Amino acid sequence: MRRFIAFIAFFSALFATTTLHCFAAENPPASTSHPLTAASWSFECMYGHVCGTTGQWIKTTSQPGTVRLWDAGVSWSVLETSSGAYDWSNLDTWLDLIAQHRPTAAIYTFGHVPCFITTGKCSGQGWDNWSPGPPADLTSSGSRTLNSFVTQLVYHCSPAGHCVKDYIKYWEMWNEANLSNYWTGNVSQLYQLLKPAISIIRNAVPGAVVSTPPVCGGDTAWMASWMQQENTHGRLSDYYGFHVYLRDGTPEDRIKMVGRMVTTKNSNGWTTAPWMNTETNFVNTDYSCSGQYTAADCEGQLVRWHVLQYAYQGGAGGAVHIGWFNWPSITSGIDYDTYYYTMMQWLRGATFRQSCTQNGDLWTCALKEANGASGLIVWNASGNVGYTPATQYKNYREFNGTYGGKTVSITPGQRTTVGVIPIMFQTR
Repeated sequence: MRRFIAFIAFFSALFATTTLHCFAAENPPASTSHPLTAASWSFECMYGHVCGTTGQWIKTTSQPGTVRLWDAGVSWSVLETSSGAYDWSNLDTWLDLIAQHRPTAAIYTFGHVPCFITTGKCSGQGWDNWSPGPPADLTSSGSRTLNSFVTQLVYHCSPAGHCVKDYIKYWEMWNEANLSNYWTGNVSQLYQLLKPAISIIRNAVPGAVVSTPPVCGGDTAWMASWMQQENTHGRLSDYYGFHVYLRDGTPEDRIKMVGRMVTTKNSNGWTTAPWMNTETNFVNTDYSCSGQYTAADCEGQLVRWHVLQYAYQGGAGGAVHIGWFNWPSITSGIDYDTYYYTMMQWLRGATFRQSCTQNGDLWTCALKEANGASGLIVWNASGNVGYTPATQYKNYREFNGTYGGKTVSITPGQRTTVGVIPIMFQTR
């Protein structure tokens, strides 16, 4: 029963529709505005860091409802040490943690070909020696080695009895395959590699949900090629995934790259396919906000980046999920935990029903809150200005460095200062 409830909780944030397999079988559900749930946010813990394979869960007050297992010590090359030999210890640690802390969902991301079966050079990393080259036994019918690994994976249970098929429902088909340091084969080869593996997953994991390979850098050409593979040879994906970081840009600028990725999805006949940005952060090398911005602007950017993606195309065409890579960075340097937590409190159960509007540097994003009240998130990307809300709004919520923030009462139409950190006007 627990796994069924977990599946429904996450999937309701993905689609307001009928069955999963109808979508994968080329009858995708209509995109509709969807209420955000805890599963609309995810975290990732890198191998050997303070959470994950160390046996520790994240200690922040913010608790995203999904964990994404990438660079987490559970890649193919780590788990299969030689042909047919497996070391499940890292995965067992994760399964037991997930069972104990009960996030709504877990995502497993494929990548890293083991060196014993590779056709290419290996990374030389001591803890995860892997290759981006296709498996040596890859044919147009797939790879027997990968298929055997996936079969072992989906039926694996930890010694404590926590099983992959019960706790990992979401599957990404190869991390950033558009980069040669992750995949040196072509798009067709990757499709051939993954098609039989996805069939194994769907047969073993009740309610499995599958993503396209999540590309990075706004590589629309690669994604168009992938979608053509699925359109021509059979649909594998339930949703469309990619990675867009803020890097040195602002949310208001980087949302343009998101827009190009979504346009590519739609122009290839996937208009109704939900999308996720499953890996983001600030700069993708040190996972910190660019030094060109003030601390307040960085704090505001964290919130603005999420809001712009969730509200994209009136919510119906917006992100159903956003993942924060290298979760410990949320409290390093600038402590963003109160902002992340408060953002989740504002948005959990809320629905965006129209796109954000822009007037110069002033942005307004209307939403329906979980309690049915109307809300309006407002910020000015270039600094403080006066803003006069509609008379229906009776108060606003602001971030003030505490968990949950502060509520301020206003008179109807009271002129209010807005700046780089968003505030949310409320009708009640």
